[in-house]
Amino acid sequence: MSEYLFIKESAINRFGCFTNKFISKDHLIAEYEGELISAEEAMRREEDMNRSGIYTFWLNDENAIDGYNKGNHTKYFNHSCDPSCYYEVAGNKILFYAARDIQQGEELTIDYDYDADSELIVCLCGSAECRGYLNEAGENA
Repeated sequence: MSEYLFIKESAINRFGCFTNKFISKDHLIAEYEGELISAEEAMRREEDMNRSGIYTFWLNDENAIDGYNKGNHTKYFNHSCDPSCYYEVAGNKILFYAARDIQQGEELTIDYDYDADSELIVCLCGSAECRGYLNEAGENA
């Protein structure tokens, strides 16, 4: 776990992950941690109304990583249409990198890129680049 990441209330949504040091562009920040699960199990968990949040990060059409119980600080990366971070899927790993220089105290965000053909989810990121929805740009957005 990166010792320079911390969780606090976020202006975007509930809680967010922040950094207490400067991070240079393209620096590896952290790996998304959690339980490797099947697509079927991921869908079941995402529909479970008893859970306080959804922390499944899809690797591909067959598998996801669920950070709900076994996750680290990265499960608190909120969505932004102008994200500070990007991610890469490498096998069964999800790695987060700085998309630009990130200042000390800044919230770490990614673009969730939800499917444009799925139910639209209103975005609360507040960035100047906000497209209005967490969904990627498409005919519904």
